Amino acid sequence: MPQIALRQTVRERLASGWLFPAPHKVWAGKGTGHVCVVCGTTITPSEVENEVDGPVTVWTHLPCYSIWREESKPYDGADGTDRIDLGDLRQIVRLRFANGTLPVLPHDESWTGRGVSDLCGVCSSPIFAAESSQEVIGAPRVHTHLVCYRAWLLESIASRQVDERPSAEPHADDS
Repeated sequence: MPQIALRQTVRERLASGWLFPAPHKVWAGKGTGHVCVVCGTTITPSEVENEVDGPVTVWTHLPCYSIWREESKPYDGADGTDRIDLGDLRQIVRLRFANGTLPVLPHDESWTGRGVSDLCGVCSSPIFAAESSQEVIGAPRVHTHLVCYRAWLLESIASRQVDERPSAEPHADDS
């Protein structure tokens, strides 16, 4: 496949979420017969094979990985969950509760599945098709990264506990 066509294919796959942004680190060695995720052809023993660990493990030819890496540059850092810890995500959730842009979860029931090429309902970063994602059952359709769901769930539980505490009601003065 010509390089221009490969670049276009990678761009389309990245944009649709079918392909996750290429990480900077890969394992390289002799081809073992895996199919290249970029061009779709077998990587022979006479070729260099890159094993790419991401949401799933995939393999590429060396030149295909180079194209994938270059086309991934606009997506570098797009998934903020790699750089934000749980405490930071919990703060984001609290702020979104306060401004009304994220509801408190009514329960802890959810589905875990493959990414849906959607934006995360918590951090607003893309969820790529190759990633796992969480969907709340019985609530408005929202998909999240797994760690974002964890932050949302923990803050929802905390918020429900605060709401369930008996409030101190002022007592009427009999005098």
